[in-house]
Amino acid sequence: MGDSVAGRYSLLAEVAQDGPAGLWRARDEVLARTVALKVVATPNRAARDAAAGFLAAAVRTGAVNHTGLARVYDASQEARPGRGNDIAMVVSEWVDGEPLDFHLARVGPLSAPDAADVLRQAADALTAAHEAGLCHGRLHPRNVLITAAGRVRLTDLEVAAALHGTPDDRRSVVADTTALGGVLYALVTARWPAKATGLPGGGLTPAPQSDGRPLSARQLRAGVPRSLDRVVTQALDSSRTPTLPRLTTPAQLADATDAAALEARAASAEQAVVKPPSRIRKALPWLAAVAFVTAVGITGWLLGLAVGDLPRRTNGVDAIVSTTEAPTPGVARSKVLDLSKLPIKDFDPEGDGSENADQVHNAIDAIPSTTWATQIYRRENVGGKSGVGLLIDLGKPTSIKSVSIGFSAPGANVELKVSNTPPTDAKSMTTVAAATKGALVATLTPTPGTTTRYVVVWITKLPRDANGYRVGISELRITAS
Repeated sequence: MGDSVAGRYSLLAEVAQDGPAGLWRARDEVLARTVALKVVATPNRAARDAAAGFLAAAVRTGAVNHTGLARVYDASQEARPGRGNDIAMVVSEWVDGEPLDFHLARVGPLSAPDAADVLRQAADALTAAHEAGLCHGRLHPRNVLITAAGRVRLTDLEVAAALHGTPDDRRSVVADTTALGGVLYALVTARWPAKATGLPGGGLTPAPQSDGRPLSARQLRAGVPRSLDRVVTQALDSSRTPTLPRLTTPAQLADATDAAALEARAASAEQAVVKPPSRIRKALPWLAAVAFVTAVGITGWLLGLAVGDLPRRTNGVDAIVSTTEAPTPGVARSKVLDLSKLPIKDFDPEGDGSENADQVHNAIDAIPSTTWATQIYRRENVGGKSGVGLLIDLGKPTSIKSVSIGFSAPGANVELKVSNTPPTDAKSMTTVAAATKGALVATLTPTPGTTTRYVVVWITKLPRDANGYRVGISELRITAS
């Protein structure tokens, strides 16, 4: 081929072969920058016609500008009389990054938070492409690059799919989401679910199968949190999670992954055990005696709690799970509503109308480690909205005594809004209580006699986490008079 293409690109090294195309690292002598040059030989009319789709895909991709997507600079054909075959070429940004399969071979499977971070970046890039009307069509570990700074860059948007003749039904938002689910599987197992994605895994070992399906991530690697394993399965094979909605967009998958990582982190914190230093281990016989006495005291406390002689702690999320309330002498017994039998949904009238709808059940499942989480926002004021939350239809006007909310982290402000007609926005409802101290558990108590059919738990301020601002509701309890 020679050492120069199109009179301006000096070939430095061939770095890969992608089907009929060679991928070269080259130097653009005009703009003095390193570029990625993908070249296809077109020795005849049939080859030139086949390359037309490859070039057209590059032209479409060149219009998209996102930090997570490698830019396409040029696409053209070049006649090379007397120098061998004519060529079609696509010139793209050169990304100094490590392909995902190389990265995982070097560092091994990632933790849940690190996997969630990589996935979120890839999902944001895919979402930008989808909003521009484009699909990747062939997302796999070789075109997911990790830079030295930990940034994720996707290459070959539409181009690889066109180059390999990917069918139209595999060039869709849903297909990209499934492929992204494969990336998540790889992130936590360092294996590739080839059977589930139908795509190559580069240098990753294919995941073992059972009954024609890849083993679940947790079956393959015991360290994968259950919450994250569920999301991976939900993304790759929704028939195995029939009670959960299918994840059909990268944003949905990223939100579910973030929530799963948050849940895993909370569960890990609860179960963490610190090994005592050697000087403490030497004192264990003496400490055992103290522990025995302490255990007797705790047992007595629990027995007292059981018979009502001691007050129940009310500052923990676990307390919300209880479906009964201790009676107070001279006061009519309250009723804790069974929210699992009532319609409850996410409420985001000032946004896109959806706030992790697939996670709502986690707020009423009586399992404190599961959460319904808000989306990630850039500001604590819910990204400039007045709020976001959960809407509960009580079925009929009901006298509300209190609403308790267990959050995944402290720092959220929340309001209790009510209405007797289906609400369309926050302004159409009446605020009857609020909690602004950002406690882990907030109990909202409206004025006695407040009667309503519709209740909205309205979050107005979010605490910060590693990726931005968000919070989860782990448990919700409504007590009626």
